[in-house]
Amino acid sequence: KISNELDIPVMPHITCRDKNIIGLHSTILGAHINDLRNLLIITGDPVPRSDQEMISNVYDFNSIRFMKYIKEMNQEYFGHDPMYYGGALNHNLPNLDKVVERMKKKQKQGASYFLTQPIYSKEDVERIAYIKTKIDAPILCGIMPLVSYRNALFMQNEMPGIKVPDEVVALYHKDMERKEAEAVAINLSLKIAKELEPVCDGYYFMVPFQRVNLITTIMNEMRK
Repeated sequence: KISNELDIPVMPHITCRDKNIIGLHSTILGAHINDLRNLLIITGDPVPRSDQEMISNVYDFNSIRFMKYIKEMNQEYFGHDPMYYGGALNHNLPNLDKVVERMKKKQKQGASYFLTQPIYSKEDVERIAYIKTKIDAPILCGIMPLVSYRNALFMQNEMPGIKVPDEVVALYHKDMERKEAEAVAINLSLKIAKELEPVCDGYYFMVPFQRVNLITTIMNEMRK
């Protein structure tokens, strides 16, 4: 609807957790019919244990097998107008060579770009730099501002695969005014983006708590 009515390119995220093969097949056909050509394919985190009495995981595919399926659909149905898709890059796993190996498997099945988890530290930047020496594919790095002390603590302790260092949390405190916390978020995001500039192919932004103006400010500052 956004793409058709506003003429803005979109990239839906499709998880293998929520639909079986028939449902995913229909999803791809429907996307193509509606002129969508870009997708992000992810396996998807399991349904939280508290919801599992009512909601079940499906997982007919993982992301690599689903990419292979879309590659076959491109060959069978879409001919000269294929779907383009990318995959997730979890740069915080202990063994980076295993991460690279998995990325290469995704490339073999047609993945043409990768998106990282949100990045908050110099160590993250160094990890992306190492991966970039091993992979010939665009890597878009995630920028997600931390808008409060509570938000920083939550991201540090409750989000698997995302590392928020203690020194980043220490930039915030419990009694910060919103404006003060947002100023820290902007400065931190700009610092990380600058450090990433030599090693990434672009950025994507995650909007915390619908604070669009915050993201707009960061983007405008990056363009200067």
